[in-house]
Amino acid sequence: MPKVVPEYKEEAKRRIINAAIDVIAERGSDQLTFDRVAKKIGVTKGAVYWYFKTKDELIIAVMKKFKCDFERITFDSFYNRSLEETFLQIFDTFTLTDNRQRAIFFEMFAQAIRSSDIRHATRDYYTGLVATFEDVIEKGQKQQIVNSKVDPHTLALLMVALYSGLQNYELVWMCPEEIRDLWIKGMNLLFECKSVDSSEHK
Repeated sequence: MPKVVPEYKEEAKRRIINAAIDVIAERGSDQLTFDRVAKKIGVTKGAVYWYFKTKDELIIAVMKKFKCDFERITFDSFYNRSLEETFLQIFDTFTLTDNRQRAIFFEMFAQAIRSSDIRHATRDYYTGLVATFEDVIEKGQKQQIVNSKVDPHTLALLMVALYSGLQNYELVWMCPEEIRDLWIKGMNLLFECKSVDSSEHK
């Protein structure tokens, strides 16, 4: 009989998912095994199998965790700020700020190439990100800050593409300060906003 994880079901799943995140960050997704996950939390491999039947299923759970973390953040407080400040706050909130998080994020992309299920989970994450940007853009249109003729969804897709591309730049090329300044400049070009001094919002 496998050793039973001591917490209730959702807590047990949370511990397993967090252990999987640790393994992916340390070794890469190719080295993610149920044995390594089980060792992280002091249970048998059978206990991990009780909640996740396959490696892909566990990786998808990791992506869903990221999406849930994303959805738990509300933007009500952002709406009292200018549009420029709002998008700068969004960037600062969701930028990949540490190497562990960045490693996991790009590992998920690699896995998405090989697995349609993981690809769908990754797409769901981006769908949520686009929806957040779109919501703020529509708010700007109601406040007559953004041109009402602009399609919010198209502009949101462009903003997410810019965001994702800048994350790649930081991985291999630019420092965080340069990335942040480029985000502001790109945002101003897309929205034709006045310039924002990034030093005022750090």
